[in-house]
Amino acid sequence: MIFAVNSKATGGYFHVMPRTIFELPNDLLIGHMLIDDDHAKLVRLINETGAALQEKQYQESTRLIMEFIDGMKHHFDTEEAILLETEFPWIDEHIASHRQVILKLPRLIDECEKVIDGDQAWNKLIDNLVDCMMEDAFKADMVFKTFLTQNRS
Repeated sequence: MIFAVNSKATGGYFHVMPRTIFELPNDLLIGHMLIDDDHAKLVRLINETGAALQEKQYQESTRLIMEFIDGMKHHFDTEEAILLETEFPWIDEHIASHRQVILKLPRLIDECEKVIDGDQAWNKLIDNLVDCMMEDAFKADMVFKTFLTQNRS
């Protein structure tokens, strides 16, 4: 969504992009505080990266992407420890899905460089950040959410 704003300072109209690019739907909350907090932090990084890219703050966007990559790896380590602790029966499959996402993470830096060079639109990079996040939160974590819910009953 783009908002048109009349500004006397700029002598006319300019576009203001919203700060929230991506929100994690409530139905994708897992119900485990550490996992949900990690997901919230990753969503915040996606939104901050999008804002930095919109403002052509490329050094900051690169830093944020590196933080996102580190955050994803940390999240996977945390989540895998929780899976072990709860004796999640499909842990091997879950870890394999994490490894698939980890293989995609270095490409995010390459894509950021393409944005900086003008060879790629910034929104494609944001789409790929969201895809990495959703591949974990939606595909892998929903099975764990069901397991947690059933074992708490």
